[in-house]
Amino acid sequence: MCVFYYVRKKTLDDYKKLAPELPSNTCPYIDFIKEILEEVKDDSCSVLEKEKIELALNSLEYVRLSNEYLRQGSHYWFHKFKNIFK
Repeated sequence: MCVFYYVRKKTLDDYKKLAPELPSNTCPYIDFIKEILEEVKDDSCSVLEKEKIELALNSLEYVRLSNEYLRQGSHYWFHKFKNIFK
């Protein structure tokens, strides 16, 4: 005796419900932190402190660029995955 079970195919909406929440755009937060650091840098008399702040500013730009690449990659893979359901 053979028993067949109906297995419902998952839809794109099913996968969306299981997906983790995406963070919002972080650029405004990065800009805000950079503004604060620039103010501290301008008020500082220490060369070492200014260099550390410059390093922090450069690191924030790296984070901004990395976040942009993650958004682009997410967009690319979502559309590739979405095309499977067309």
